[in-house]
Amino acid sequence: MDLSELKANWNDVLDELEKTNRVAWLIFFDARLVSLIGDKLVIDFLDRTKLAANHDFASHISSAQLSALTGAILTVLNLELEISVKS
Repeated sequence: MDLSELKANWNDVLDELEKTNRVAWLIFFDARLVSLIGDKLVIDFLDRTKLAANHDFASHISSAQLSALTGAILTVLNLELEISVKS
């Protein structure tokens, strides 16, 4: 799977995440998918149209929330990804 395919299926991943962990869903709802190389997905939250300055969301995401996201990706797409959050 490449990044464009993952983006095309991202709403399904978010729907699954909402069912299992609503807090994680709220966190990752506005995430941007930056790159997917092999099994490594990089996401960030930078949206210059919404935020006037850089915000450090990465430091506030727990391992449980990342685990919920990886679980939703595995359930929906049958992909095991390592996720990093660009800060």
